[in-house]
Amino acid sequence: MRMKDAPVYLIPGLGADHRNYPSPWTELPGCVCLDWPEYHGRASMPEVARFMAEAWHIPPGAVLVGSSFGGMLACEMAKFIPVRALILVATSTEGRDFTTTVRMKWLTRVLPLRLVQSFLRGTRSAQELLWGRTATPLVRAVLDSIQMFGSCQAGFYRDMFQAMDTWDGFDATDIRMLRIHGRQDKLVRPPECADLYLEGGHMIAMTQAHECADFVRRWLDSHQLPLVSACG
Repeated sequence: MRMKDAPVYLIPGLGADHRNYPSPWTELPGCVCLDWPEYHGRASMPEVARFMAEAWHIPPGAVLVGSSFGGMLACEMAKFIPVRALILVATSTEGRDFTTTVRMKWLTRVLPLRLVQSFLRGTRSAQELLWGRTATPLVRAVLDSIQMFGSCQAGFYRDMFQAMDTWDGFDATDIRMLRIHGRQDKLVRPPECADLYLEGGHMIAMTQAHECADFVRRWLDSHQLPLVSACG
């Protein structure tokens, strides 16, 4: 199987869903858009990764695309699933690069998340009326992110900051990896060396979907790599 023929699984960020990857992401060959299934297990990255891999039916030989927390999860899956490549967008292989994890871990413990979500859902029409009609790509991404958060599983959202805080990272050197990052990302430190830097922030998968997806498509077309064994 050639790289461009492998199924491409789009793993959303925490508190997001398939809308994390608007068109033209969904036009990638073999694209599979994912949503988070209900989860009530332990808050550790290995356990979450194994549960999600089974729930999503991730096969050997897949290309995993992960944005933010989804990138961490993709890395964790690559420890036990033979993959063809990891494509990391606005994320990192090191938990310490996520600069707001400790703050969010505390904040999600003291805030009534379900009440906040209910409020956001109730004001959706007002949000669209105020900003949605002439929204810039950034404002559109913020509005979509608010709507996605309003319907996410609150307990999962809260517990995953614990998982992120205790993640041991990913240091495999034998897995082909493509990294895309925004130079103005304030939530995840930009890597010293990325394959593509964009003039954007943490939501580049949404705000600059065309640039990201076009780059990924060209990269997949230009690589014909063998299946890489899982780590360990």
